[in-house]
Amino acid sequence: MSGFLADVEAFSGFYRGYARSVLLFFARRTLDPEAALDLTAETFAQAFASRMSFRGGTDAEAGAWLFVIARRQLAQYFEAGRVSRELLGRLGVEVPRADREELERIEALAGLGAIRVALREQLERLDVGQRQALWLRVVDGQPYTVVAARLGISEQAARARVSRALRGLAEPLAAMATSVEEER
Repeated sequence: MSGFLADVEAFSGFYRGYARSVLLFFARRTLDPEAALDLTAETFAQAFASRMSFRGGTDAEAGAWLFVIARRQLAQYFEAGRVSRELLGRLGVEVPRADREELERIEALAGLGAIRVALREQLERLDVGQRQALWLRVVDGQPYTVVAARLGISEQAARARVSRALRGLAEPLAAMATSVEEER
């Protein structure tokens, strides 16, 4: 089975088998259906471009390999604040543009409404200092030196506040995402 990704038609079947899972993976993590579509396209473009390096022997191994690529794409998206289009440009792959109806369908499939409500509730439960530090660092993308200066605290205290805030959000939101996935 290690060569099954080498065949373009077989890769099309692989895409059909995993596209929805990858799309929902991104939608639930970015809370943005358009970004999820872009990241899904990039993930499969990267998988297609590197398919000859796949050495697994089973569909499960191919799926795991694909999700390694997906996690890397997600990390790049969050780190850079934008989706890299370099590989898509080289491959000549057009990023699909979704209409309003398709975006709403993805939001419903991923349970984004419930996840947004849970995120809002969890953010409100954070103490003000943690919430401010988290906003400055994660949403505004400020370096810790700026976060510390704006809050009038040390850089170490800024890092601690952001870390505590993220830990405070992680468990409840992971449980929420899991329950949404189990409902589907």
